[in-house]
Amino acid sequence: MGNLKRHPWLWAVLVFVVDYVSKRLVLANEEALRAQINIIGELVRFIYVRNPGSAMGLFPVGRMALVGISILASFFIIYLYAPTDQRLRVRLAAMGAILGGALGNLVDRIFYNGHVVDFIDVGLGASRFYTFNVADIGVSVGGAILFLCILLEGRRKPDPEPEIPTSENGAP
Repeated sequence: MGNLKRHPWLWAVLVFVVDYVSKRLVLANEEALRAQINIIGELVRFIYVRNPGSAMGLFPVGRMALVGISILASFFIIYLYAPTDQRLRVRLAAMGAILGGALGNLVDRIFYNGHVVDFIDVGLGASRFYTFNVADIGVSVGGAILFLCILLEGRRKPDPEPEIPTSENGAP
């Protein structure tokens, strides 16, 4: 965990790897997951779903459009990340989680005819949330944290400018 604090960019790698491995496990056990497997009673269960749309199955605009959007979003996050002050570790970690999730779903869209492997199903009885995956968690949680960072940074008082020592005649 220390490396994740010192190198917040590693969140991108962590989210991507956990997403990739979890999806490969789902695909290896596809038949068992076509039915559902209860993990925490009815609250959390695993079920195999191929999602042709974007987040939560919305906007099924086609493979190339979603691949293009994922690539553009990934480059945009990298562009935003590069000049960011390294002292803003939480913001950088959030951006890393978003990037890892975007890349995780991008890999699926490229190799599975535009579809994403989803398998986490949360809810009670007939009231269920949309089925999602680890990449979606990275994008959603990272996005929420990034939003909070930006909101709180806007409310924070700016650091006072350091005083420049002057000589007796007023020259720096």
